[in-house]
Amino acid sequence: MLPAVTLAIFQLTLIMRLVRAEMLEVLRTDYVKFARARGLSNRAIHFGHALKNTLVPVMTITGLQLGGLIAFAIITETVFQWPGMGLLFIQAVTFADIPVMAAYLCLIALIFVVINLVVDLLYFAVDPRLRVGKAGGH
Repeated sequence: MLPAVTLAIFQLTLIMRLVRAEMLEVLRTDYVKFARARGLSNRAIHFGHALKNTLVPVMTITGLQLGGLIAFAIITETVFQWPGMGLLFIQAVTFADIPVMAAYLCLIALIFVVINLVVDLLYFAVDPRLRVGKAGGH
C-alpha cells in the first residue's frame, strides 16, 4: 500500500493544483458571468460549464504524469525493494545487459505514445469545438 501512496500523492497534488488554477481562470470569463446572470446555480455553473473547459489542459498534464509515473517508478521500486520492471532495469544496468535496457526503454516509449494517443482522442470527447459538424463539411 505504501509504494502506491508514495507514487500517487505527488501526482494527485499536482493535478489538484492545476484544476484549481484552471477553474479560477475559467470562472472569470464572460460566459460564466452570463450563466450567473441567467440564474443558474453555482453547481450547474461549476460542473456544467467551467469544469468542461478546464479538462483539456488537465488531461494533457495527467497523461504526461501517468507516463512519468510508469517510467520513473524505478525509484519507488528500489526504495521499497518491490520487484518489478524497475528492478529488472537496474539489474540490466548493473550487468550491462544492453538488450534488456533497450527493450525496457522501447516499452516505456511505447507506453508514452499510447497514453498521448488516448489523451488526444479524449480531447474530442471533452471539447465540442474539435468535433466536425455535418453542416461544415470539413
